[in-house]
Amino acid sequence: MNYSVVIQEVTNAILKDHLIREDGQEDLCFALYSYGRGLTRITGIINDIILPEDGDRNLQGNVSFNPQYLDKITATALKQGKGIIFIHSHPGKGWQGMSRDDVNTEQMLAPRVKTVTKLPLIGMTIGSDGIWSARFWNKTGPNQYVRKTCESVRVVGKSFTTSWDPSLVTHSLFKREEFSRTVSAWGERQQNNLSNIKVGIVGIGSVGSQIAEGLLRTGIQNITLIDFDLVEKKNLDRLHGITYKDIGYLKSDVFSSLLARYKLLPSQTIRSVPFSIVEEHGFNSAIDCDILFCCVDRPWPRFVLNCISYAYLIPVIDGGIDAAYSLKSDNLDYARWRSYTANPGRRCMKCMEQYKPEDVALEQSGLLEDSKYIQGLPSNHFSNRGENVYAFSLALAGLMLQQFLSLVLRPRRVYYGPKEMDFVTGNIDSGFKFDCESNCEFTTMIGMGDTLKKSLIQRHPIAEHSRLKANKIKEQNRIQTRINSIFIAGISTFRQLKSYFHIKGTKSRR
Repeated sequence: MNYSVVIQEVTNAILKDHLIREDGQEDLCFALYSYGRGLTRITGIINDIILPEDGDRNLQGNVSFNPQYLDKITATALKQGKGIIFIHSHPGKGWQGMSRDDVNTEQMLAPRVKTVTKLPLIGMTIGSDGIWSARFWNKTGPNQYVRKTCESVRVVGKSFTTSWDPSLVTHSLFKREEFSRTVSAWGERQQNNLSNIKVGIVGIGSVGSQIAEGLLRTGIQNITLIDFDLVEKKNLDRLHGITYKDIGYLKSDVFSSLLARYKLLPSQTIRSVPFSIVEEHGFNSAIDCDILFCCVDRPWPRFVLNCISYAYLIPVIDGGIDAAYSLKSDNLDYARWRSYTANPGRRCMKCMEQYKPEDVALEQSGLLEDSKYIQGLPSNHFSNRGENVYAFSLALAGLMLQQFLSLVLRPRRVYYGPKEMDFVTGNIDSGFKFDCESNCEFTTMIGMGDTLKKSLIQRHPIAEHSRLKANKIKEQNRIQTRINSIFIAGISTFRQLKSYFHIKGTKSRR
């Protein structure tokens, strides 16, 4: 199991202001966290800081805290049902190790914190340059606590920054000719940072498949493909690299195999997750990621991804295409595609009007699969809109990849928000609000983590049916392959026998 910590950008600024002192003195504080458990990673989601008041700590020499400060923290954590993080600063730069005093302090705290909160203590250290390090103290037996170093500490807001455990980051991967043009654009340091980000794509259709290949060729080493749908004949004009032989197979499986052939680095991994984001396996796979791409066209998964963005502090890069044909002109009437990033500090999907809550309820009820019900919906309802085409999908995928690069690279410290391309006029509109509406309910979900998980995970009968259908096709093909193999082997044996008797008969005549 891997470990990580994530912080809001505004919270990070408060911590830096308190901990990194002008006089060079070390300082400390405590924070509370929510728990987020995925398939392969546990995350501590910081959601409240409790700064020391007068008399709570001693600053002479090595900083230390007084008992009343710890009592206040444990009481608050118990009341709110949160975990506890002990945070302190070091005068050095970069990812910080632990002194003997640091280890002793956290080993002393770990049993008390576990007893009170039922969650492990998290220890964090910040260097003078703002780089974080972190560790979980896991109980392994009576009075036995083992330190597990976090792979990363992520800071999420208008930008996305990450502090990496240097022992887990592979450097010098990109001093190769294959990536020379890519690295020349932003340098090796930023390339190493980009490549270690764990990226998930929800929806592997015409847009998601292009993004997946774009990420692979950008050097991203860990890509997760989440999609329960099957390849159909109607997809062939919009799915890159797909042929007739792929019809009936799961999109996530097909594209993971396809991308595996495109790999430029042996360390690149592509994981297929043939589940819906609303199912437990798909949901947990998503929260293992650092950044998610939303490439779905349905309201229910968009709603769940919106919740993940706020509850788990995982940026979600969303995009969509709206196009329509005009009977009057017998031509394209309009086409627009939009991309933006949703997370605390940015505008959410609901406030961007990418879905409507009532449509989420319709999909959950199954009515959006009822053709008779859909026929009664207004002509401008999303379910009646025209489908996109390959050229538009390419354009949207590019716009979404630009959102990703801007979020992580932050060139010239510029943070841009939503962008919409109007195909008819050729204009790109960026005049959207950056923040959510004042009454947005998603702001109350920030940092809640697994507290929300049970309410979001449900059965998804359509996804279950797709997997059963795909497995049936796999089994039929396996049987057919076996029959073909036996048939070919039989022909080969027959030819060998025929040749043998032919030779023997010839010798007898002689």
